[in-house]
Amino acid sequence: MKKSRSFLWLFSTLIFIVSCKKEETKSTTAVPVESEMLQPPIPEADIVLDHYMISPTKDTVIYHKSGSVISIPKEAFLDENGAVISSPIDLKFRMFSNPLDIYLAGIPMNFTNENGEELVFESAGMFEINASNNGKAVQVNPNNKIKVDAVSFSEDAKFNRYDLDPKTNTWRELGKDEIKTATKKEELERLPVAPIPPKEAGKFAFQVTDNLNENDKLKAYKNVWFEPIDGKQCGFSFTKDILVNDLKNGTYEVTFVPWGEIPDTAKTTCTCYLSFKDKVKYSKALSTYKKKYAGLISKIENERKRIDNAWANYNRKAKEYNLFMQRKEIEELTGSKKIMRTLEVNQFGVVNLDYPHSYPKGAKLEGSFVDENGKVLDLRQVVLVEMGVNALYRYTKTIHFNPESQNVLWGLTADNKLAYFTVTDFKALKARTGNMVFKMRVHPDELKTYDDIMNVLFKS
Repeated sequence: MKKSRSFLWLFSTLIFIVSCKKEETKSTTAVPVESEMLQPPIPEADIVLDHYMISPTKDTVIYHKSGSVISIPKEAFLDENGAVISSPIDLKFRMFSNPLDIYLAGIPMNFTNENGEELVFESAGMFEINASNNGKAVQVNPNNKIKVDAVSFSEDAKFNRYDLDPKTNTWRELGKDEIKTATKKEELERLPVAPIPPKEAGKFAFQVTDNLNENDKLKAYKNVWFEPIDGKQCGFSFTKDILVNDLKNGTYEVTFVPWGEIPDTAKTTCTCYLSFKDKVKYSKALSTYKKKYAGLISKIENERKRIDNAWANYNRKAKEYNLFMQRKEIEELTGSKKIMRTLEVNQFGVVNLDYPHSYPKGAKLEGSFVDENGKVLDLRQVVLVEMGVNALYRYTKTIHFNPESQNVLWGLTADNKLAYFTVTDFKALKARTGNMVFKMRVHPDELKTYDDIMNVLFKS
């Protein structure tokens, strides 16, 4: 899918300024951003906007590669005059899960509160959603809102929902999202179930008859063979009664009630498939089954593949996220818990699930930069990541960090090379205040992909 920069004009320089005034309620607090445009630092590595052509006249569900789910009701889009759109919509979506995602998209996460304190957003997940019709931007229908189940790696309820308003260039706080969790097993159990196919009778297959001819309750099963699903012998050769219960899922519960001195409580029950002794009849029944349920079986298989792929992607991003966290917060693969944060789309653009907090404390250095040979570097897009916090701290000269934490600092040289200061480099620093010349490692190649940058900064 091709990349899109259609929304990048919304982003400003690095620093948010204090809101002119608060709204009447906290849920509508607006945090202004400066009007100067911000471009992604490495355009080739920008996070891709995935495109979907959809019909707005019917309900649509999009399963994004991130694992997020976009539920779009019919008549969800309005044109510039407020009329419902019925022609095809080009919908675009992308997720930002970790500090590197945020960095490569060029999203500003700094702002100043009403007390003049510079704060930074810590994220529990962020996405951008846009839509157009015949090349023109469209509006959200407030009566038929789109719902997004956004993947997250935090269940913490401290995060609030913020929208970036494209008209005013402000972050607007809009209350809370809904947090849900699920396991892969739970998702698979919600799949539709196809009837069990015909079975070929095995050595423990049996028939049931009423030899005493007392009633006709077993007449329907006169020519039927029952095959125990556990592959074990079931029942008695001579019984007082036999009960057959259709479980309505392709299986039957057969209960044998014994004679004699054995009490009725000593019943033997087994669950069975219907089966065939005659191979010709079996082949015919199987062919009929496949024709009848081909569509349902195909749907189930496709849904199973979609779930498998979604979990593979989620676990891959969870491992990446954990590289930033440096803790065993994310469970591994099979049986792991998936976290989803659900909200409605009020307007197209960027939606952020964030918690504002202060810059790291403990060390404050006035920084300048050189390479490993002592050559002065004029770095741009200088940022710091503190392991354990899903946030991105942007700096120009003054570098704040917590010396008790693991930190990574990086920026771009004049010729777009990645210059970085590692966790090990930070541990070797003795100074906590004053001037500091940071000797940066400079990658010899110009890195242009997410994976290459991730490997250098966090996997090496």
